[in-house]
Amino acid sequence: MTQLFKILFTTITLSSFCLTANSISAEYFTIGSGASNKINFVLGNAICKMIGKLPSAEHGTGNNSKSYRCTAPSTGSASFNLDQVQEENFQFSFVRSDKVNAVFSEQASETIKPFKEIRSVFSTSPYIFQIVTRKKSNIKDWKSLKGKKIHIGKEGSVERKTFDLLMDANRVNKSFFGITLEDGNVFKADDICNNKLDAAGLISTVPNLEIEKAITKCGASVLDLKDSNLNYIIKNNTYFSLIEISKDTYKNKEKIRSVSFVDNLITHSNVPEDTVYHLVKAVFENFSDFQKEHEAFAKLNIQQMIRQGIAAPLHPGAIKYYKEKGWM
Repeated sequence: MTQLFKILFTTITLSSFCLTANSISAEYFTIGSGASNKINFVLGNAICKMIGKLPSAEHGTGNNSKSYRCTAPSTGSASFNLDQVQEENFQFSFVRSDKVNAVFSEQASETIKPFKEIRSVFSTSPYIFQIVTRKKSNIKDWKSLKGKKIHIGKEGSVERKTFDLLMDANRVNKSFFGITLEDGNVFKADDICNNKLDAAGLISTVPNLEIEKAITKCGASVLDLKDSNLNYIIKNNTYFSLIEISKDTYKNKEKIRSVSFVDNLITHSNVPEDTVYHLVKAVFENFSDFQKEHEAFAKLNIQQMIRQGIAAPLHPGAIKYYKEKGWM
């Protein structure tokens, strides 16, 4: 009788274990994060770290029968990441807002592959438009750029697109400037410090090392664009965000106003609602921990992340969480 009891007990225990094991499942997904030396690689892996904090039965921290796991490998260009999400090889990726807008709105281009199923989750790191000015150029605002020698960027570049929008917003054309340089050269401090230019426009994360070098070496500065009809640009181009460069970033005594692109964390409309819901939940319910993963994340603001620079419709899973929190 004792032996029979042991057999029955062992059978019941094993059956119970199997049922528990089968009831716990893990869902895996991938975030296309960019090059390993770029901020989005850190950002993608920080999100995966927050995913690991979600309560689940598997982790022994909750009753949720499903757990989530993700990886954020180093990847190539934004075009590659877009293709991977569109082909549903990756579930998520980081893509700059102007590119998201282009593929969603199916803008005509040899390099743009239409992607109407693209959905936004939230926005992340800003890429700020900055006009660097030479110390003795006497440039104090947008109007004083008139007649100056300025690098406006190559046709089709993001810098040039931004200059074009600024010119349109202020009802001027290239003749407003004295001399325009329209090549694809990357800004270098010597362009300003060696008096080759009065001003140059570039888009980058902040602070930019070459701008800092120009400021230190020859007293250059970054122009405040507060009087250049920025609101007109934002109103007509939702993939842009208003942005302020805080005091002391570039030895500036006052904040500097401009516009920025932002990276969007994007996904495919076919990605399950629960997957997107739990990703945003993991990030925003562990937001203070998330911000500690990199100094650049400390400046991220939740309301800006879910509202500004969103270039494609939000995924229903993201909307569900934002509404639960009363943010929408």
